[in-house]
Amino acid sequence: MSVREKRLRNEHQALLELVGNAGGSIIITSATGNPPYQYVIDYRCRGIEKLKEKKPVFRSNHRVEISLSNQYPREQPSVKFLTPIFHPNVYSNKDVCLGSYWTMAETVPQLVIRIGKIIQYSKDVLNLNSPANSKAESWAAKNMSLFPVDSQTFKSQIIWGDIK
Repeated sequence: MSVREKRLRNEHQALLELVGNAGGSIIITSATGNPPYQYVIDYRCRGIEKLKEKKPVFRSNHRVEISLSNQYPREQPSVKFLTPIFHPNVYSNKDVCLGSYWTMAETVPQLVIRIGKIIQYSKDVLNLNSPANSKAESWAAKNMSLFPVDSQTFKSQIIWGDIK
């Protein structure tokens, strides 16, 4: 078994544990591969779908596809929303901007948590300095008092030793 395959197996197990502890707020809709290299994740939390007359239109169900290339973890995953979202860190084609620096230490479960925080406009992951969507950045900068848009919290990390 290759190092990549072992990591994918361990991260899949950790993701299953995270989902099991998420109280229905995170659901794995599909996993492709053995071990999985592509996931479709459903989030049950409040996020902003669009603006209507400069006011947010909220949605509570979000679907995201996470794809891990053959170069993962050296290369960052590809993350794309499959449902509408209005966010400074999401491009108009629904690709998520994960930043210009990827660290191999970030795991799939940690990424799943980060995406949940992005949906909620959590201030600890909101990046207005290098927006993927300038209209969303401009609106967000003027409405910081609204954030986060949901009180749902996501576990900030998985402790590998806790995995059975």
